[in-house]
Amino acid sequence: MKKIVIFILVFLSPLAFSQSQNFEGFNLSFDYTLNVIKDISSPGDSATSKSGIPSITADYLKSINDQWLVGIYGTYDLGTTDTSGTDPDAHHPIELGGKVGYTITEKIMAYAKLGYSWSKYSSPGYYQWLRGPSYGIGAEYLITKNLNTRVEISQQNYNTVFWSDGSSDKVNINSYGLSFGWRF
Repeated sequence: MKKIVIFILVFLSPLAFSQSQNFEGFNLSFDYTLNVIKDISSPGDSATSKSGIPSITADYLKSINDQWLVGIYGTYDLGTTDTSGTDPDAHHPIELGGKVGYTITEKIMAYAKLGYSWSKYSSPGYYQWLRGPSYGIGAEYLITKNLNTRVEISQQNYNTVFWSDGSSDKVNINSYGLSFGWRF
């Protein structure tokens, strides 16, 4: 009886993970994101600006059962976001973190991500590193076995930067993105 149970489990195990395995592996994508940047200066006002930024995302997902996946991701913005409209402020943000996915169908996966972001922040005459938590939700659709597209909403919630003149800046970047990727 024990051998029969083992045989059945081994025989069925590839089928049990079939839906989530469609999203398993290394994925490289080109993203285009509309960033809505809010910079709260003290003393002073807040400034909100929008900019479209291309970026590259690499992620790796692993199935843990029929519908759930876990993995890691990293994103590098190819451009510099302009938080005030007058000078480039958040230079090439970098984001690293973890991702949890849930397969809805064989071609659709919803996911949540939690990470940490870094960016060199400039203001006329000043430079400092911004860093802080980032989080988001999204959905991925398989066009073919390897080609996929993704929509995502996320936020980079940077810490407050204090300058030598006593002023400070608090920056949040809300992102709305569309991606096309290739799963290897």
